[in-house]
Amino acid sequence: MSENPATVGQLLRALTDAFPLEWAEEWDAVGLRVGDPAWPAARTLVTLDANAASVSRAIEAGCGLLVTHHPPFLEPLGELTPQTDSSAVALGAARAGVAIISMHTNLDRAPDGATALPMQLGLSILDSLEEPVPGRPDDVRLGRLCSVESTTLLALANRVGARLGVTPRVWGAPDLPVSRVAVGNGSVRSLIPAARAAGADVLLGGEVRYHDALDAAGSGLAIIEAGHDATEWPMVAVLARIVRSVVGDDAVIEEPASIGWWTAKGE
Repeated sequence: MSENPATVGQLLRALTDAFPLEWAEEWDAVGLRVGDPAWPAARTLVTLDANAASVSRAIEAGCGLLVTHHPPFLEPLGELTPQTDSSAVALGAARAGVAIISMHTNLDRAPDGATALPMQLGLSILDSLEEPVPGRPDDVRLGRLCSVESTTLLALANRVGARLGVTPRVWGAPDLPVSRVAVGNGSVRSLIPAARAAGADVLLGGEVRYHDALDAAGSGLAIIEAGHDATEWPMVAVLARIVRSVVGDDAVIEEPASIGWWTAKGE
């Protein structure tokens, strides 16, 4: 590596080479969200969310760049003031000279992103779930159909909970036999038709809407909701790997999984 520190632009190129921006949904806000490509990025914090807390941690750690999965904002900012949460995050980062790069649905769809969760759960990947999109590589698709050694819905949900450190919400009979699992990151409502068509016994993801879960379970497709953040933390390691390839291990802070919610026992 060069003795000169890497720039934000160099890391942006590495990340967009791995996860092209055109793979993202049209509504998404990916790429360089705050900052100047010419800014130095001698140290980088890699985490799940671009929010006020992660910007503060980046500043405290002396990082010139924050690389995240979730962008700091999705809608265009009408003003750059501290009056709203999103604009306050962008303003605070810019004031401190901390650039923000976010790889969101383009990473969800990328092979390394789509397989990160199934691999962490020890599932065998069979195929992609989303229909192929003309002009994209065949494996650049949301979701994966996986196989698991014959088990039950309860046993699989317990395994997911143990691996991700959460208490999943489950729709379906506990003793339902399971051998084919559809897996997606974050919100997986859009994958319900594909999971059904693929013959999956259960769809595992972050969350679905109530009526969608009700309809899916009623049609024989069980649902495991493990929490949006819990199902997407495995992709932080994917982002960190790309950043390390440019700046080296010592210049990267990869944050460990931290779940932002909890469940009460109802006692």
